Amino acid sequence: MPARLFIIIFLSFFLLIATAAAAPAAAGISSAAADTSGTPPQDAAAYIAEAQGAVAESNWTFVLTVTTRGLAWYPDNPDLLCLQGYTFRKTGQYQKSVDIISKAIPLDPKAVRYANRGYGYLALGNYSAALNDADTGISLDANYTANYGVKALALSGLGRNGEALAAVDTALGQSPESAHYWHVKGAVLAAGGDCTGAQSALERSIAINPEYVLPWPGFGTAEEKLAAVKTGCNPAPAGTTPVKSPLGWIAVAGAAGAVMALGWRK
Repeated sequence: MPARLFIIIFLSFFLLIATAAAAPAAAGISSAAADTSGTPPQDAAAYIAEAQGAVAESNWTFVLTVTTRGLAWYPDNPDLLCLQGYTFRKTGQYQKSVDIISKAIPLDPKAVRYANRGYGYLALGNYSAALNDADTGISLDANYTANYGVKALALSGLGRNGEALAAVDTALGQSPESAHYWHVKGAVLAAGGDCTGAQSALERSIAINPEYVLPWPGFGTAEEKLAAVKTGCNPAPAGTTPVKSPLGWIAVAGAAGAVMALGWRK
């Protein structure tokens, strides 16, 4: 058999298998809302619980299936809408995420919903919209830390690194052992020209949890950002002061605590 013909047959067979494997998942989502006549098979809380369980396992296909099925019966349920929007963000479908969470917010405006949509705006590079959501979320609940993380990234994206650092330090003041906020702080410090501080913050993030769940697929890990800082961080120009954090002592105390904890384990 000529080599060219063999390659064509092989590729056709491979595509057939791939299509067959993807079909059940796609069919499950598209047909989830096919029949909504009669009595709902379960109440909204049951769909929410199923979806939350799937989120905990990062089973995004099942989350979409469950939320689609639930929304067919309860189209105005803000929790189902936000769970689906969260899943779209985690799977890289950022505009879909923003659009569906925008349906939920007027139904039940909460700080968590603004943070959820704010991260979607960040993923799209819409820093002004993300900042608006963060500020609104903070006004609703100043103790819901995630909005300070959104605010820090939005301000940094707008080039306002001093304000960004203040926002992430507020988040760390509330959640000092958050790998994500140390990660964000490292990114903000690097953007402000404090390469040493950025490296310290990113190392702290990695020490806490090098595999924490990223807010969206393209965010990049702390290890990747640390490598970039070590090889390509641009220090603040001579005669200027890098943007530094008033909470630098937290990193020192945290590092000391980590060393002590490791010592106790040995």
